[in-house]
Amino acid sequence: MQADRPLVDLLYARGVIDKKAKRTAFNTLYPRTATRKLVLNSILGVAAAFFAFGFIMVMAANWQDLGSLMRLLIPQFMMVLCLVGIWWKGISSLAGKLFAGGVVLGIEGMLVILTQNYQLDADSAWFFRRLIFLPLPIIIVARFLPLWAIWIFLFNFYLIAEISISEISFRDSIEEPELFFSVISFIAFIFLFEFVGQISKGNSSWDWIRSRWFRFLLVLYALFPTIGQIVFTYGSFIDDGFDGVKVLDLLLMVVGFLFVLTGVFYYSKISTDLWSLSLFVLGLDVIILVCSMVTADEMDIPDEGMPVIGLILSVLIFWGSYVLLNKFRLSLRKNQSEEGKEVESSS
Repeated sequence: MQADRPLVDLLYARGVIDKKAKRTAFNTLYPRTATRKLVLNSILGVAAAFFAFGFIMVMAANWQDLGSLMRLLIPQFMMVLCLVGIWWKGISSLAGKLFAGGVVLGIEGMLVILTQNYQLDADSAWFFRRLIFLPLPIIIVARFLPLWAIWIFLFNFYLIAEISISEISFRDSIEEPELFFSVISFIAFIFLFEFVGQISKGNSSWDWIRSRWFRFLLVLYALFPTIGQIVFTYGSFIDDGFDGVKVLDLLLMVVGFLFVLTGVFYYSKISTDLWSLSLFVLGLDVIILVCSMVTADEMDIPDEGMPVIGLILSVLIFWGSYVLLNKFRLSLRKNQSEEGKEVESSS
């Protein structure tokens, strides 16, 4: 008989072994070498964070007493140290990627100090343009997804700043150009992520990009502006008809809704991912709920009945989604166990 946790618990409950033997059996069955390493790395990470926080506080308290040259030298010195760290550890190691993050932070810190010290007569687009594109070569070489996550998030602010000062010929066909292009950019990033992941299958050098948490973050980035744009455009359409909605806004609303439906289908049938699927289903639920309430309000339903209708719709929509996601989770677990049995039988 193979020993496992239930067997040890049963022996302890029947008095066959004592508490010390139980602990020894658990340590034998489930060695904690990996756990110890994780705990030690976590402690070191917390200590490094406290050290960095203390250093930043000291520098902030004495910032006004430092000269302009010293302020510029601080991020440059940090960049040189991080470049040395990259040369020492190698860009492919985790330490090297963290050092690459330090280089990016140094570049951005130097930009902030330059604009603060010399009061450059520059708009936000000028600042974000350099904030985005100057560290991009380091981010590309590092292949470090946390840096890409931050870069994509900041890219949206750069895009908004660029749109606000640009003369767009079709601006009259868009109600909110910033929101319009945010939706397009985030959807484009998700399609690019999935496209690169698909064409690089079998290439181990691109395994770093196939990360579920990064996909989850991209979906989260995209759904926020997409749901907002759909709800706002639908509300304007219900209130004023086609006269109250710009053409491109209406087109993007349809594209955004198709994007949500495609995400539900893609992550449930093609590239199964429970967490990303849950986000898309939640987004679809919010869209259906809010649009239904907007429609009910336009139908001159008494105000006293709106909370009841909202409660009933919320229970039906979210409970139905929970049941469907739970069935998907169980089927996914069943498929994984069957695949594991096939591998064992083939071996």
